Amino acid sequence: MVENSGVKGRIKRFLKSCRCSSFVKDYLFTSNIRSAIFVSVIVAVIEVWMLIMMFSGVIEDSNNYTAAWLITHTIAYTVLLVSSIITLVYSVLFLKNKVSNKKIGSVIKLLFSIILILFGLYISYTSKDRGGQVFVFITVIIIVNCIFVWHPLVSFTALTVVFMIYMFLQNKLVPLSLSLKVNAFTTWLAFFVTALNSHHQQRVEAQKDEELNSLNLFLQKKSLIDDLTLLPNMNYFYKTVGEFIVDEKKSIDDMCFAFMDVENFKSYNEKYGFAAGTNFLKTVAQIINEVFYGEIIARFSDDHFVAFTDITKIKDKVAIVNERIQKKENLLQLEFKAGICKLKDRKDSPTLACDHARYACESSKKHFGRNIVEYDCKMDKLFNQKQYIINNIDSAIEKGFVKVYYQPVVWAATGKICGVEALARWEDPVFGFLSPAAFISVLEEYHLIHKLDLAVMEIACKDLKEALDTGFPAVPVSINFSRLDFELIDPAKELDCCITKYGLSKSYIHVEITESALSSNDEKLKTSLEVFHQNGNSLWLDDFGSGYSGLNVLKDYNFDLMKIDMAFLSGLSENNKAQSILTCIINLANQIGVQTLTEGVETQEAFDFLKSIGCLRLQGYLFGKPMPKEEFTSKVSSGFYQV
Repeated sequence: MVENSGVKGRIKRFLKSCRCSSFVKDYLFTSNIRSAIFVSVIVAVIEVWMLIMMFSGVIEDSNNYTAAWLITHTIAYTVLLVSSIITLVYSVLFLKNKVSNKKIGSVIKLLFSIILILFGLYISYTSKDRGGQVFVFITVIIIVNCIFVWHPLVSFTALTVVFMIYMFLQNKLVPLSLSLKVNAFTTWLAFFVTALNSHHQQRVEAQKDEELNSLNLFLQKKSLIDDLTLLPNMNYFYKTVGEFIVDEKKSIDDMCFAFMDVENFKSYNEKYGFAAGTNFLKTVAQIINEVFYGEIIARFSDDHFVAFTDITKIKDKVAIVNERIQKKENLLQLEFKAGICKLKDRKDSPTLACDHARYACESSKKHFGRNIVEYDCKMDKLFNQKQYIINNIDSAIEKGFVKVYYQPVVWAATGKICGVEALARWEDPVFGFLSPAAFISVLEEYHLIHKLDLAVMEIACKDLKEALDTGFPAVPVSINFSRLDFELIDPAKELDCCITKYGLSKSYIHVEITESALSSNDEKLKTSLEVFHQNGNSLWLDDFGSGYSGLNVLKDYNFDLMKIDMAFLSGLSENNKAQSILTCIINLANQIGVQTLTEGVETQEAFDFLKSIGCLRLQGYLFGKPMPKEEFTSKVSSGFYQV
């Protein structure tokens, strides 16, 4: 402790502070090379000028100059001139990246500096002008020690040795007085402090640049690396694949994009928790990195990965990854699946190709044992339709391509119309008639379903208002809301505003929510649904029995009516169980005060049975398919339907 706080400790700390990283050393070297260009040009010009002046002086006054003096000075000027030119050439070539050997540069700079100092000592010692002796010496010291940046120890040693030699030589010429010795020491000290200050400033600037460079490298790495798995991310993937594709030297004949997915990974999180799921995902990433070693790979998102690889080897690689994953987790049915899209042309977009591969991968879902699917013409047509739906939903609504069809609902007791269900249809000028199966799932996947549901709500309210204003026999309309609607908008508020806008009675609008959209512990959704009741709307449970939590839903939510799923009517006459279950469901609904409606009624037999067991309302093709407003209006007007 005492040693570290004393002079020796300060010296150690000082020397330690002077240590430089490789980046700082490179920075200082480059700085010296730039200075060398300036110094070498100046020195070269001065030496040429001095040679001219020397020979001019000899010609004018040859009596004062001996041959030996002339030869030695010519050699001195010439050596310095040549060394400055060599230094200049190397410096220019280095900065232009024509040469890169820094050891040679360091030797050249050192020799140039030594030659400068020796030149200054020699000229100052042999100068006939005593006043010029000090001037020449000081000049070279300034050039060498102040323009170039040296390590403090080098500066101290070099300055001390050079000044001692200079003092020794000058003392031989004329004995030095005390004042001259003091002035010499002061000059030495000034040069040393200047050298220290120069080194410190340059080192600080270099360290700032190093920190900035490190930060840039860190940010660059962060922008190209996935934080969780440490695999490359999609920025890196698209950049690297793009460079590969445009390189004419590389063959793309067998290259393909693979979109890979760990199917049923959600169940892993549910069984072991998200922390364990995260660790397992890292393991999967490591397996992929090992199996696809040397290939361009990346994490796409969640448990999805992509690779740009040889199509002839992808099947074996996917099988290996799948096998290793299942060895890690054999209790759950985890499957590693891949969709592939072959690269056909160097102009192909990597982004679009990945989308195609992803689409192919999704088509393999729920098909156990089918691990690889290649993107084909049929998929291409469906994919283009999907993209069209995503890109054109707004314009389709605006231009009236999205229409509302109405399917009748009848009283079981009388067969008369008691309501209609509003259903979306898309009559497109490009793809023709699009069924709900073609666009609803796509809109849900991309969180655009609320646009469709709001459009259906608006059209249904407008049609109902028109019917009421014209004195047409109006019936209540039921409209559907998706679970996603409650995340993207406020359905109850939107419906209330729309009803108010058209001046409708709340009793004319029923709200349908599918059973699959509900869960027993979703308090937020429960609260949102209760707002419909508070606003005076009737709340219906759609597709009851299609999910696995029917009874829990009845227990936890307040519905005015349940729509019994059409699946119960399949093979009704041969299936006694179905008949018993339907009877029990309707009896249960009556006991808890919930009305019943069975959908999918297609036969008179089903109609008669449902009527006999007390089901209040019926819906199905027996009474009419979903139809445009004009067709429904016409059938009511003609007496085909009785309201």
